[in-house]
Order: sequence, then structure tokens, then C-alpha cells
Amino acid sequence: MRIPIYIALALVTSMCARAQEASTSSSPTAGRVDWNHFPIVMYDTDVGFGGGYKTVLRNALGSQESFDLTLFASTKGERWVRLGASWPDAELRQGSEYPFALDVVLDYDKMISNSFFGVGDHSRFDDREMYTFEPLEITAAVSRGFTPSLVAAATLRFKRIWSYGYEAGSSMPANPLNAGTCDITSAALQLRYDTRTSVLQPTAGMVLQADVEQALPVTDFAKEWTRLAGWAQYYTEMWDAVVAARFGMQALIGDDIPIQHLLPIGGNNTVRGIPKDRFLDRVSAVGNLEFRFPVYHRLGGVLGVDAGAVSHEFADIASSRWIVTPVAGLRYYLPTFVVRADVGWSNEAVGVYFNFGQIF
Repeated sequence: MRIPIYIALALVTSMCARAQEASTSSSPTAGRVDWNHFPIVMYDTDVGFGGGYKTVLRNALGSQESFDLTLFASTKGERWVRLGASWPDAELRQGSEYPFALDVVLDYDKMISNSFFGVGDHSRFDDREMYTFEPLEITAAVSRGFTPSLVAAATLRFKRIWSYGYEAGSSMPANPLNAGTCDITSAALQLRYDTRTSVLQPTAGMVLQADVEQALPVTDFAKEWTRLAGWAQYYTEMWDAVVAARFGMQALIGDDIPIQHLLPIGGNNTVRGIPKDRFLDRVSAVGNLEFRFPVYHRLGGVLGVDAGAVSHEFADIASSRWIVTPVAGLRYYLPTFVVRADVGWSNEAVGVYFNFGQIF
């Protein structure tokens, strides 16, 4: 069993007295400037020593906008840069009727030691291969809140993925579905019924969401396919804690879909406790249950269970190999974002994750 060791040290500081004052409030105020940031120093057996920085600046221009920056680099070759801008900020517009919102994100995350185990629910952990995975993604979404709980959004996405640096004897380069360079150029529509009390730290409410995304062969490296997805989330207070649940399914429809476009489970945002991209296929299903409780001041804890499966056909997902993993973690809550540290266990590995934002 491979056990990654993750040691993360994080310090929260303030850049000015006004930001310090803002960080003492648990709810956003539309007319106030919020500036929070979070330096990171960490060590991981896979990525080595790393350092990073996360900052969110909200309402600096007085129009309820927000800007988000994440930087990270490690000695073994991970390079992560994320830039985001929202107008108005997602937390400030939550639960309101609004005519227009814009969210733009640029995300680059190079992983020198990315894993490939094969395609399908019967891929074996012992067949793990390492290669370099280098995606660059740009998305722009326009949304409208027709009512405080009914939101529609249209998204344009461009994503280029470079795959190279395969191990000697790797089966991936010879796979007919492998693409050394591939693009996703797509348009998506989303309809969401959302009664959450908050985007950052919901204590009650639910989300029912449907997505359809169409990828088009706009470039020489792009393929044509359709992605259908449905998600349900539920939050309720219990004692001084919050019970949060999520279930979702996705399916890709199309021919000759590259490995790099297939739907994954495993890692930070789906099933914690199995490695990133542990299972890949055309259909995926994910379920998560968390008990989120306060520890001290802004520090909180999480106990939960993750489950997930993939299949080649939608009708086969119920009978596929389902992976269930227990999870424990800590949260540090700031007015503009949440710091997340989780540990998940499986019979193959122990996964330790440090990131920002709740998993859902």
C-alpha cells in the first residue's frame, strides 16, 4: 500500500487594519472591502517541498466584484496558477435575484508525476504509470438569477492538455485513445435550483442542478462529444453542526473520446482516499456525506464518507465497482474562502489533501 505523507503548515496574516477587521465577521457585507490571504509551506513525498499563496480581494472597486489568486510550486515539479474574477461575487449574489453575473477563471496546473491506471472500473492499482499532465483552462460564465433560488448559466470553455514524459514501457502512448495534445472547446448550459444559505459555508438548503455541455472540433486537437450531468446537494443543521450530502452523475456521449477527456473519480474533489484519476470512463457517479462541526473560533472539523464508480455505459453504473472511503479533515473559515485539509483511507492508499473551498 502506497501512503503519501503530507505535512502542511499555513499562516493567516492581514495586510491592513481594515482587512483585519473584516476577517472578524462571519457574514459578507456588500459595501465593505474584504481582503484575506493564506501563505502555505508544505512537504509531500510525491511533489516534494512546496510553497504557495492564496488571496481573495472582494469589493475593492465598490461594485461587489471579487478577484481570486492562487500560486503554488514544488521541488518535484508541480506548478499551479489560478486567476479568477467574479462580478458580482458569488457569495454576495447568493440567494438574490440579479440580472447578470460574470465569472472568469484561468487555471494552469502542471503535474510532472501524474498517474494513469487504465480505463474502466477494473483497472488495477499495480498497473499505475506516471507521466506529465499539463492542462491550461480558460472559462467564462454568464449567469442570471431569475429568482432568489433559480439560476441559469451559460459557459464557454477552452482547455488544452499536454501529456508527455511517459515511463519506459508505458502502455499509454500506444493506446489509440491517448492524445499527446488535446483540446476541449465547448459551450455549456446549466439550470440550478439553489436555496443554500451560503456558497462558502452553507448551513441549510439544497441544490438541484442539470448541465449539458457540447464540445466541438474547433481546433485540430479537439473532439466532438456531449456531456450530461445532474447533481443534488442537501444541507441541514444538527445540534451545532451541519450535515451535508451530495450525489451526482455524469455521462459522455460521442466517438473516439480521448483518455484525457474521460470522467475521473479519485482525489481531492470526488473520492478522497484513492489517487487522482484512479478510475476513468465515459460515465461516473459520486456520492459524499459530511458531518461538519465547530472546533474553536474559525477552526472546524469534518467526518465523512465518499463513494464513487465509473462505467462505460450508463446502464452499467449500478453494477460497477463502487469504492467507499472514510474521510476526516479540518476547515479554517475566512470571510472570502475556506481552507481545507482532508485525509481519506482506502485499501490501496491513504490520500491527504490540502486545498481551498468545501468539496461541495
